[in-house]
Amino acid sequence: MKFVKTFIISLFCFFLLNCSSGASYNQQQEVKVEVLKLLEREYKQPFKLEKFKYEYKTHYPNASGNVPYETFGTYYFKVQAVNNPIVVMDFRINDGLATKDSINGLIESFKKTQLKDLYCLGLAQHYVNEKKLLTDKLTKQELQANEYCDSIGQKKVYDNAWTR
Repeated sequence: MKFVKTFIISLFCFFLLNCSSGASYNQQQEVKVEVLKLLEREYKQPFKLEKFKYEYKTHYPNASGNVPYETFGTYYFKVQAVNNPIVVMDFRINDGLATKDSINGLIESFKKTQLKDLYCLGLAQHYVNEKKLLTDKLTKQELQANEYCDSIGQKKVYDNAWTR
């Protein structure tokens, strides 16, 4: 019996010590800085970080519990375009591709999957939040943002806001 107790305690300690607590504070700051740099480089304008949060937790794909769960961190961003404040980008990035040593996988994935559409998705969200109709007169800022999205080939991204 003593052997079983010792084994269980050892096993518990092993799993407890091998649990990852997610990204370090320095990694979180590095991701925040890199994402803002990428946004400014991609859209050639300054951005202001309104909110930033990192959360490391276990995610359950469904309520039945018969699908394996995953534990990973998520970065939450809310970023506003300084030149056109109606454009607010609210997005998240999962850290599944980051390692303890490097955030390169996470940053590369962000560049490939999200970066290109974020600005115009922010514009589309503005139209949804303001309950804009296709027939409504647009403000100077809205026209400016539309023209910018058109110039980078993203008209379809904000155009979808009218169909919701």
